[in-house]
Amino acid sequence: MFLFIGCEESQAAKEIRLRQTAERVTQQKVRVAEEIVSNINYFMDPRTKLCFAYYRENYSKGGPALATVPCEAIQPNLLGTAPISE
Repeated sequence: MFLFIGCEESQAAKEIRLRQTAERVTQQKVRVAEEIVSNINYFMDPRTKLCFAYYRENYSKGGPALATVPCEAIQPNLLGTAPISE
């Protein structure tokens, strides 16, 4: 003989659980964004004066990424210049 006793989750408990889940998701998104931002390098090609953002850590999701960005949007202390090899 088995006796199963249960109760339905109260609305307040559901709201708390949903809020906690939403907070965990938000925290995870913040951690991912911080990781991505900390792995972006900015550099200028001195031949063309174009600036690029290079994301060097993305091997688990297909590899690194490169994008052009407005040079004026990059703080000077973050901007490197690519050496010209001749």
